[in-house]
Parts: sequence; C-alpha cells; structure tokens
Amino acid sequence: MQRVLSFQMARGFGESSEFVTKRMCFSFLFSVGFLCLLCGFLLGRFASERSLEFRAEKKRLEFAGNGLEHMEHLQHLLFQKLGEASYETDWTTSTVEGRDTAKISEMLSDLPLFHQIIKNGSFVLATSHGFREPDRFVILSASGKGIGVALELAKIFNHIQSEYGWIPRRTLIFCLFFGSVDICPTMIPNFVRHKVVAYIALYDDNLRGNGNFIFAASNLIRSMILQDITIIKKLNSSENHDAFNVNNLAHRDILLPHLALDISHAAFSFIKKNASMNSGSGNNAGFKLYHIPLAQLVGDIVWRLSESLAFHWDARYFNETVVNVLETINTSKTLDFKDDINKTIVQLTSAIQVLNQRIDTTDGSKSLDLRILNDLLMDLDRVLLCPNKYISSKSFRTLPQQSSDTLNYLNELLKCYKAAIQLLQE
Repeated sequence: MQRVLSFQMARGFGESSEFVTKRMCFSFLFSVGFLCLLCGFLLGRFASERSLEFRAEKKRLEFAGNGLEHMEHLQHLLFQKLGEASYETDWTTSTVEGRDTAKISEMLSDLPLFHQIIKNGSFVLATSHGFREPDRFVILSASGKGIGVALELAKIFNHIQSEYGWIPRRTLIFCLFFGSVDICPTMIPNFVRHKVVAYIALYDDNLRGNGNFIFAASNLIRSMILQDITIIKKLNSSENHDAFNVNNLAHRDILLPHLALDISHAAFSFIKKNASMNSGSGNNAGFKLYHIPLAQLVGDIVWRLSESLAFHWDARYFNETVVNVLETINTSKTLDFKDDINKTIVQLTSAIQVLNQRIDTTDGSKSLDLRILNDLLMDLDRVLLCPNKYISSKSFRTLPQQSSDTLNYLNELLKCYKAAIQLLQE
C-alpha cells in the first residue's frame, strides 16, 4: 500500500511539475509576444514620427529663403556656367530663306527642357511648361546678339534639369526673332497677358554698345535688377563695376524708354560711346566686360522670376526716383501738384509696405494665398506703368519741358498713383 501511495504521489508530483513547466512556457511566450508587439508598436510610431519630421523638414527647406534656399547650389551653378559659356554673337537680324530660324529650332528641339517648339520664317518660340504654376509665364525675347545669350541660358537650364531633375516652377517661354521689330508680344493672347509674370527683352541694337549698362523696367522688375546687380558685380572683376554702376551720371541722364507693353517688363542696353571698340566675342576683354555679366544678370532674373514662391517689391527705389524728380520742380504752377504727389507717394509706399508684410507673414505652404498676393503685386506693377491709349508707359524719371505739358503729365501720374492706392485698398 505504501508503495502504491508513493507511486501515486510521485506521479502527481510529476504531473504538477509538467503543468507548471507548460504554464511557465506559455507565460514566457506570451511575454515575448507582448514585448515584440510593444517594440513593433514603438518602432512603428518612431518611424512614423521620423517620417513626419522628415517631411516637415523637407517642406521647411522647400519654402526656406522664398523657395530659393534649397536650390542655392543650382543658382551658383547657373552663375558658373554662364561665366564659362562661349556665346555665339554673330546671329544676324535678317534671315535668308529661314536658315537661321531652322538652325535655332533644331538646337532648341534637341533640348528636353522644351515641350513645344514653334518655328516661323522670322522667329522661333520655345516653351518649357512649369510644374507648380504652369499658367504663369516668364518670357525672354531676344534678337541678334541677344539670341546668343538666350541660347546659352536655355542650354544651361537644360543641363540643370537633366543632371539634377530641376523643373521650372513657372512656364518659361523663349522667343527668338529676326528683324528690327519685336513680334513676340503679338503672340500673347489678351486673355493671357495678365498671367505674364515678366517680359525680358534682349534686343540686338541695344547690346551693340560698349559703354555703361542701362535698363528700363517696370517698378517690380527694376527693384529685382538693382538687387541682382550687386551680386553680379561681386562675381566679376572690378572692371565690371564701372560698366554696371547704376549710380553714375550716364545711368541717370540717359534714359532707355519703356517697352510699349502693359505688363511687367525689362529691357537691357549698353550705351554706344566708342565705335572703334567691338564688344562682341571677337574682343575677349569687351566680351567679358559686357556679355558675361549681362548673361548672368538675365539668367538670375529669369531664375528668380520662375522659382520664387512670392515676389517682393522694395518701394525704396521707386520712392528715391520720385523724390529726385520732384526736387527739379520749382515753378509756382507745379508746386501744388508737387505737394499732392508727395502725399500720394507716402500713402502708396505705406500701402506697399503693408502688402510686403502680408507676403512675409504668409505661410509658404499656402500656395493659393501666395498666388493671390503675387497676382496683386503684378497688377500693381502694371497699374504703375501708367500706360496711355497707345500702351506707352509714363516714366517719372523725365518730365516734359513745357510747363503746360508738365502740369498735364503730373496730373496723369497723380491719377495713376491714386488708382494704385485704390487697388491695394480693395
């Protein structure tokens, strides 16, 4: 009996030990599974947070510096390539059976940058569609010597796209024409004109000079050019500082007329002062002195107009110009207009500063808000061109000599500036 009891006790003890072992195994496996699940959850949450942080950082970099900071290396590459390029400057202003247009069309067709090429007997129109704002246009019009600059710029943009995957934010249009009359504006439909961010003109006759650099531009583009000239002068030798000195007497006294356009624009020129000097590629010193800095200036203006999230207008340049001209008005008949214009300019510059503050405080991720503000700034720039019925802009840098004409001129400008203030108030 004792043996039986001992056997049963040993058997019960074994079964109990086996049960405990199984329970411990299940507990261990459950604990391991729970820990794995917890670790997986924590790792997933960590990865998700890192992904969100990465996206936020990417967005921050994309919007930093008005959308230009993350592409600053490409901007430097643009300057470098334009400084090293060999520009073909012997394009004539007339064609023989369209051979030049056919050659240019073939060159541009080989560049994947452009999605559409239109060729005629006297012009070539190349379009590169924008990625973010394809319905906003930056137009570069060129003839003669300007064609060489435009072609090199197109090649470099194509290189940046193929090597770095860059796509222009806004649509770029290169219009290269032959002849003395720019026919490119006639190809801009009326319903598209208000969508043109800027029209940049490089005309052959304007680029044949060998004197100081001068330009005519709407107020928004003018402020961008003046800011860019400081950068361009640093990139080149001290000799360029004199040619591109916008504070010299030549720049103040010799006025390049505005283009007959009711859109934001700029036209560049060199003063003709020495017929014996050739500033083309045949004269290396003249070429470096004029065409390379000009190409860098035009390239950066087009780049900023295409890539900037928001446009900014430094009204300081506009205000300085108006003040300088008002100082020349001394006749008793015009003093009342002078006071009225002074007061109006103060109101206008104050309203522009408020607009700039709105632009600066707008979140870069709110693309629709930025586009609305950009359109408002472009509308303001067009209003301040003060065009007449022939779309010929009035400039406050020059006044008619006759006192009666001066009064009428000042009156028209005063109306124009008040219209600009009303636009900003609305």
